[in-house]
Formats: sequence, C-alpha cells, structure tokens
Amino acid sequence: MNSTTKAWIVAAIGIVFSIGLIVWQVKASHAAAVNLSADDMALVASDQAPQARTRLASDESARKDFAKNVRELLAVSEEARAKGIAYRPDIKRQLELVRAIVISQSYGEVNPGTAAVTDADIDALFKEQEPQERFNQFMKDAQTRNPMMSEQQLTDEQKKMIRHQLGKVLIGERRGNAAGIDQKRNVQLQIMLEQARLLASTYAQETLIPQSKATEEEINGYIAKHPELDTKEARTKADAVLKRAKAGEDFAALAKEFSTDPGSKDKGGDLGWFGHGQMVHEFEKAAFALQPGQISDIVESQFGFHIIKVEERRTQTKDGKPEEEVHARHILIAAGAPNPFGPPKAPKDQAREAVEQDKEKKLIDDIVKRQGDHITVADNFKVAAPPPQQMPQTFPPPQTNPPQSSSPATKAQPAPKAAKKR
Repeated sequence: MNSTTKAWIVAAIGIVFSIGLIVWQVKASHAAAVNLSADDMALVASDQAPQARTRLASDESARKDFAKNVRELLAVSEEARAKGIAYRPDIKRQLELVRAIVISQSYGEVNPGTAAVTDADIDALFKEQEPQERFNQFMKDAQTRNPMMSEQQLTDEQKKMIRHQLGKVLIGERRGNAAGIDQKRNVQLQIMLEQARLLASTYAQETLIPQSKATEEEINGYIAKHPELDTKEARTKADAVLKRAKAGEDFAALAKEFSTDPGSKDKGGDLGWFGHGQMVHEFEKAAFALQPGQISDIVESQFGFHIIKVEERRTQTKDGKPEEEVHARHILIAAGAPNPFGPPKAPKDQAREAVEQDKEKKLIDDIVKRQGDHITVADNFKVAAPPPQQMPQTFPPPQTNPPQSSSPATKAQPAPKAAKKR
C-alpha cells in the first residue's frame, strides 16, 4: 500500500499513531489476556527500523525497556476495552479496518507478483452489497471525524480515489484470508499491536491527556521546588554578563561562554543578517534601535533574557522596495536547562511539561497494575542485528551539509512531521 493510501485512510478514520504514550514504532490484537513469548517478542522486534534493531540486538536494557513499552501499550488498550471503547460502533469499524490493512499489506509482501488489483476487480467488488455498505459507512465516519472530508470539500475524483484505495485493501484482505495469511503468527502480532495502538490512542486522547493537564498551582509548585527555573536567577546572571560586555570584553567570547542559544552559541552569538518580521517582536524592536557597535540593555522575550550587539546595518532592495537589515550577535540567558534541539522553553512550559509527564506516568503505572495480571510480555528475547549497510566508496569523501541553526530569537517555525514506519 502506498503512502497516499495510508494518508487517506488515516485521515478518514482518524487513527492516531503518535500519542506521546510510547516512543517506539511497531506494526501492531485483540485485548484479551495475552502471553507474548520470547519468540513473539523477537518477531515484533524484527519489524523495527534497522537502527532500533541494532540497539536491541546489543543492549539488554533496551530490550527490557522495549518489553515494558509493549506491556504498557497492551495494558492501556485493555483499560480502553474495560471502559467500553472497543465496543463503540465507530471504534469496532476502525478495528476491523486495521485488521484488513495489516492482512492486505502482508499478503502483498508475500505475493508481490499476484497482489495487483485492477479497476475491474474494484468495480466488481463494489457491486456486492456488503463492500458497498462498508464504503458508505467509511465515508460517513470520515466526514464525522474529519471536517476536511466533508461532502462539500471532496471532489468526485477524490471520492473515486478513496473508493479505489479502500477497495484495494478489502480485496487484499480477502486474498490474504484465502491464503491463510491471517493465521501466521507474525501477522497476528501485527494485528494485535496495531489494534492495541488504536485503542490506547483513543483512550489517551479522551481520558489520559485531559486527566494529565497541569494546573497553575501545580506549575507554580514545581517551579518553587526547582530554583533553576526561577527567572530571577537568570536575570541576575544576564545583568552580570551585560556589565562585562559593556566594559569592553569580547562579545563573541562571552556568547560562547554564557549563551544558552544552541543555534548561535558556538558562532559567538552570530545571527547573521535579518530584516523586519524575522525575529520575535521584543528582540526586533531592540536590535533595530541600535547602531553598529552598540550593545543593548537586557531584552526580555518568551525565550529568556537577550543581550544584543549590532555589527552592521544596510538597506537592501527587494521587490523594488528598500528593506532595512541588521547583522547582529546576541547572548541568551534562559532559565532552566538549555534545549539542544532548538530554542529553550520558557520556565512555565518546562514546568508544565514535567508535571504532565509525571501525572501521565502515574496514570499509566496505575493502569498496568490494574490490567497487568493477565498480560505477560517476555523480556528475555533475542534480536538478530540487521546486516550492515554497504556505503559506496568515493574519493574525496562526500560533504555533508550541516543542519540549519535555529535561534530562539527567530520566529517559531512549524516542526517537520515525524516519519512513520510502514
């Protein structure tokens, strides 16, 4: 099944594969009592990405953590069943669709030469009453759960494409069942874990996430217990650095020593050239008020406390209009721990995240205690490392482009969507 198929089906039915509940990817049952043996876990692990398999093959603690995550997933899905989620008509249809997708995909992988589905096959399928009714219900569910799939916003061509993709899944499921694909243990495990993921995702969205929300009282209490998040301490440090900068110390050296901005710290705080609208408001206002060589007072933004030094100014002509730009350096002093993957988070955001993660963990631990007595997951399984990938030898070695730096002075950009394993 290609990526377009998956995108339409996931969008239409609203299956959430990424809920922040677990950090691993599996093709993944029913939620009755389960016993995953060491052989079962080896099969599940074999479906992970090569990098994950390499780690699982060599790290016993990683295998134990992996088994723990599987146990948690199954426990939360059991909780969802206990709350009746699995028996709601819309969820039952989603569970049936998950099963169909796994069987269809598995059949296609085992029989690549005979799995092709023609337009004639699909037309013949939907002449039958049951598949046509299933398609009609599929569209109703899609329109209920996703406004983008409403009748008014779908063209005839898009409806035809959805019908075609669903038809391929249903035909693949029929052929897979006839070939006994659904009886293979690895396929049963895929179905088990994908259905468990669906139930856990639904339960998380409807129950766990709302119950994990941090209150202002909890956030303030966390900050009180973690003085490193106190903005007063960060401001005091920023004032001390500012005095040294204005006394004539090398600004770039101070940035390398004290700045918490991962995007510019190692470059001596250098932000390069930027124009209006590229920085957060407080930063931009202060920077464009400075002349070359001048250093700002403390500038507070959502990211912390900035000290700005303008190196140069210029006017560029863009689209026939003059546009003023500045070349500046900055030193950021942020409260809390720096974020190596991007702009540091505000103290309240750090506290909120920590509180909510702790509350979520306690909720999941309680669920595992309630549901775990009939869930057994082996953690003593073995994993075969994937074969090393052969890289072509070239001379001279190819250059790699460094990732673009991200400064907390710049406006927030949308994060790229995480790639999902098929």
